[in-house]
Amino acid sequence: MTTPNRGKSPAQLFRHLSAKWPAAFNPKAPMPLRIGIHHEIRVLDGELSDDELRRALRAYTSMPRYLARLNAGAVRVDLDGEPAGEVSDAEAASAKALLCARKNKEETKNTPEPRVPDAPPHKPKQTAVFNAKNTAGIVVETKRRRSFRKPMA
Repeated sequence: MTTPNRGKSPAQLFRHLSAKWPAAFNPKAPMPLRIGIHHEIRVLDGELSDDELRRALRAYTSMPRYLARLNAGAVRVDLDGEPAGEVSDAEAASAKALLCARKNKEETKNTPEPRVPDAPPHKPKQTAVFNAKNTAGIVVETKRRRSFRKPMA
């Protein structure tokens, strides 16, 4: 599953982080992570490149379970699972908005398109000249929206 240009998959990267720091990275019960935790990981773990670390943290923090746990006042944890700050109201609102947007997108994706009835075939508008040809002996000419009828002979 390793590609030459991308490195490890996000799942492999996440397994690496959860093996090293199980108190912070638990996929079944994710806790909000301390802001700036990537700096701490960078100092303690030299195995991951910057790109790999960024992709792993993005995959973890964009999980629906993680976003659902970002409630205002919820405790953030560091790598050891110790409290390290709280979730702000703005962060909680952003997480809820993202979850709602995903839910709405999923609902519209699964909703079938309403069937539009077939339009009737286009019928050309009948003009005065067309009508005049089809009537017996009556010629109708139009000029400036006035109709003049010639008496039948």
